[in-house]
Amino acid sequence: MNKSSSSSSKTTSKIPPKQLEIGNQNHVSTPKSRCSVSRCVCIQLLVLLCLLVLAAIIIPIIVIVLDTRTNSCATTYSDSFTTGVTATTQCTNWRIFTTGLTCTSYSKMRIYGSNDPTGITITDTTVVTALAIGLRYNTSSIISPLNGINWRVGSCGSGYEITSLGTCICSSTGYTIRPCHGNPSWGAIAGASCSGPTQTMSISFE
Repeated sequence: MNKSSSSSSKTTSKIPPKQLEIGNQNHVSTPKSRCSVSRCVCIQLLVLLCLLVLAAIIIPIIVIVLDTRTNSCATTYSDSFTTGVTATTQCTNWRIFTTGLTCTSYSKMRIYGSNDPTGITITDTTVVTALAIGLRYNTSSIISPLNGINWRVGSCGSGYEITSLGTCICSSTGYTIRPCHGNPSWGAIAGASCSGPTQTMSISFE
């Protein structure tokens, strides 16, 4: 009886340490789980940061590409003219330029040249589009005063002109381009529009 009692006592005394060991194991696993969660959060934040940086790089590029596509209507005429010499090649280039003004709307026109590299810029869509259409279809167009200037498209000589003066007149000032006039009075930028000095004249639409 004493042996049996002693054996039973030994057996029960071993159970609590096992339970304690299991309890310790469960207790130790909790910090590991928390550490794993923290690492996952850090990784997710890092991935999110990388995506934000990538977006900051890609979005401006997309905007530039789209902006370039929307400016497909941009076109420029620019030619050199020699005093006393009738424009011939310049007239051909002018006709190619004007017939190429095929967009339904333009928002900006700039007329400039070697006499005035800055020139005059118009950003009134209604005015710019009307001038482009006048040149495209060789129709007269008189624009009401814009910044004190009456812009006109009209017939002059053997072709059409664009001018800040009256239609087909000679003046010592103003901005006039008429390469197809048929004589050396092909216009001028900020100068004499008839028999003007050697210069480069340019105009752009976009």
